[in-house]
Amino acid sequence: MPRLKFSFARGGSFTATVLIDKAPKTWAAVKSMLPITLKAYNARWTGRETHTKIDIPAKPPRENQILNAATGDVIYACEWSDRDVTGFEAIGWFYGTETVRDWRGESRVNLFARVDQSEWPFLEEVGLRTWREGGEDCTISVLSE
Repeated sequence: MPRLKFSFARGGSFTATVLIDKAPKTWAAVKSMLPITLKAYNARWTGRETHTKIDIPAKPPRENQILNAATGDVIYACEWSDRDVTGFEAIGWFYGTETVRDWRGESRVNLFARVDQSEWPFLEEVGLRTWREGGEDCTISVLSE
């Protein structure tokens, strides 16, 4: 299984296992952009989510979509044709169970990777520090194929 690594400017990293069998097109689209360093922010409209804005030229289709995210879920979100398109697109990860939302309400997203439970304490640390201290550079890279 492919694995991702998320490394942070203020220190620390976590890894996530890609759900290649459930979201192969999302993985292919995300992988084409890696490695990349982006600013990570806390997504207060969703709650316990940290995300990075991204601009993938070839947007993946809807696949393995969820509305309720669990701790450790890594998602890809964009505005599919059923919403007003403003250009918002992101990779996000959850440090708590939440209903996925944007500023317009509930929003389905592609679940494409999952962080192991042993790394959840660091997910919370990053989420809380990006909320309290502001954004933080995050480098996303492929750890293994």
